[in-house]
Amino acid sequence: MSNIPSGTKFLGLSSSFPTVEKKSALKNAAQEYYTIEDLAGVVDPNNLIYTVYDNIVMDNTTDSTTTVLDYGVNVIRTSTASDYACKLPQPVTGKKVTVVNKSSMGIKLFPSNVGGQINNYPIDAPAIVPNDGKSYDFICTENPLPGEWVWDAPATGQIEFPIITFNHTNGVSSGGFGYSDATIGSSGAGVDGSGNLTLVGNFLTEPVPTTFTKMKVYSNILSSDLASDLIPDSIQVSVATAYKYAPSSSTVGNRINAQLTYGYWSESQLAPTGSLSSPAEIGDTGTIYAEIDMDMANGISDQLGTGGLFSRYYYHIGFGIPASAATKDYKFKVYIETYSV
Repeated sequence: MSNIPSGTKFLGLSSSFPTVEKKSALKNAAQEYYTIEDLAGVVDPNNLIYTVYDNIVMDNTTDSTTTVLDYGVNVIRTSTASDYACKLPQPVTGKKVTVVNKSSMGIKLFPSNVGGQINNYPIDAPAIVPNDGKSYDFICTENPLPGEWVWDAPATGQIEFPIITFNHTNGVSSGGFGYSDATIGSSGAGVDGSGNLTLVGNFLTEPVPTTFTKMKVYSNILSSDLASDLIPDSIQVSVATAYKYAPSSSTVGNRINAQLTYGYWSESQLAPTGSLSSPAEIGDTGTIYAEIDMDMANGISDQLGTGGLFSRYYYHIGFGIPASAATKDYKFKVYIETYSV
């Protein structure tokens, strides 16, 4: 039997399909034509019944994961704080992988091979698939290796915080945690005698499952305000999260830090040419800002809302100004980009 050329058109069902699946000649004549490519991963092309792979378990946290998805519908049921990664199958142009994440946390889905790309993300960067139970399609757009993929990522939202100001004096460190001038205080999360999560430092929470995808920090900090471009002299802005990981336990930690400095190695930058007030205001030319993607999210401490096993996920912003920084009023404008159900 010779190979069927790509693009060959068919009408109705092949004779190889079970008799119970066949239709009459009259019904088949009314069907749309389909090609051999349309049969890939399909049991019945008329009803679009795809192969379903259920109860998939995540493995590892990097692209060294051994969990490889398949063409068809992949239902992820299990992920943990130490196993939340998987990988796309070997690329075949035009084929589609559907992912449904029903586990307890967001997961990382890496390209098939080193050098691969999803959307316009950095090479080898994963897609973060939320645990919202929705289906997300990954379509291969380039084969052979290493392969390229596209998907419709969840729409992003943005949490905007008011301008937060610290009156800092050189020689004494400043800082605190909260989400506005009125809430800044000490940080921390703990558990009372009844196992309830107690929050210090005015934590927030979102009313739906929400995943933290990017932090943006803008300031009135100038290079001349800092003693050096070294981390001990940098100004730190962080997002801290807290949640219960057991009935009578809690955890809190900085998910991501922005080191605001002017060293070439830093993730922060200087605002481009524009106006410069005296004293400097947020966003003036030469002021320091940072925009940090959450491409290293672990699916737990990047959660900001409902969905935890033992509590909601809570969060607030932390600030640290070293004693070496110049005396001035330091102002910060912080945004958190997210996606929600």
